[in-house]
Amino acid sequence: MHAHRFETILVPVDFSEISAHALRTAQMLRQHCGGGDLLALYADRFEAPPYFTAGRLPELENEFRQSLQLAEESLQGFVRSTLGSDAAEARVVEALPADGIGKLAALKKPDLIVMGTHGRSGLNRWMLGSVAERVLRDSPVPVLTVRSAPRPRIERILCPVHDTALSRQALRLAAGIGACFDARLTVFHAVEAGGANPVADLCRWVPREERARCAIRELVRHGDASTEIVRLAAEEAFDLVVLGAPRRRFFDGMVLGTTTVRTVRHAPCPVLTVGGAIAE
Repeated sequence: MHAHRFETILVPVDFSEISAHALRTAQMLRQHCGGGDLLALYADRFEAPPYFTAGRLPELENEFRQSLQLAEESLQGFVRSTLGSDAAEARVVEALPADGIGKLAALKKPDLIVMGTHGRSGLNRWMLGSVAERVLRDSPVPVLTVRSAPRPRIERILCPVHDTALSRQALRLAAGIGACFDARLTVFHAVEAGGANPVADLCRWVPREERARCAIRELVRHGDASTEIVRLAAEEAFDLVVLGAPRRRFFDGMVLGTTTVRTVRHAPCPVLTVGGAIAE
């Protein structure tokens, strides 16, 4: 296995400081992992005021075209002011944010989505924003969520695993990113009460040639997986958490596992989730 290359990175933007952090994080990944394309997206749905009549449709269409043009100019300015001279394609779509992200992802087929997630105040301060949670739940490609300014480089990566194909996929991605940055990779399995047995020889999951590029350390802890992941990420100042994010069907939709949601909500660093097949 060699250093991972991101050919296309999609970054949803809402002009907030959090989305500026997401752009800078995507820029850092692009610079270290292959120099691919960066695509900034702003999605919003234009709705006609209730007092508009059919006879005023031409006026409405003109205002709509003007608003899209202004939004695109604003997005281009936001990208330039955030990334400096580093070029990125700017795209504005007329859709609800989660829908727009999903449609553009299906069209452009990015390797990665990088997006900011806003903390909420009061009782809901640890809840994810609805857009971020839906993208995490539905995205066919890995999603990196960020809440703060990126660090200069990724030096320490934490990859929690279970004995599943999805965990192996997440570990391969973590090792590839680690090779990009020459980062230290910690492979971690939490043994929960009543859960599965420890994973035997976690280091065997990583190809031999990759072990020479990354320092790999095995850890086993006992307790709730999400609690232990967040605690370890804080104790050892990890720069990135990479984990498999299994999904299961719930009525006519899909939901994320508890460990994924809690880790994304509480981890002190960016979390890269690798979505897997729906678990029935």
